Amino acid sequence: MRRVCKGLFVLAATLSGCTHSVHINHTSDYRLTKPLSEYRVVEAKADQRVIMGIVTQTDYVNAAYAALEKTCPDGQVTGIQTRYSTSHGFLSWRNVVYMKGYCT
Repeated sequence: MRRVCKGLFVLAATLSGCTHSVHINHTSDYRLTKPLSEYRVVEAKADQRVIMGIVTQTDYVNAAYAALEKTCPDGQVTGIQTRYSTSHGFLSWRNVVYMKGYCT
């Protein structure tokens, strides 16, 4: 009985473990008209849940970019840094896009 409990504990610990992976970290070009210190930093984040390979939201990257532009309504965003990562869980994972830029 003790061996079975130990085996179940190891199985549960293995199945509940997760990993995290950064796939892409990209920076766009900068169009500066004044010193970078005079720009305001803006950020946006969006994610996509995938459960057993089933996806319902496929436009999360566009949503993050639209949210980034909304944080800079009277200017233009430049030097956008985009990080795409995945966090894995049991039979599911979450794709995350994080964008950061400078508002003129």
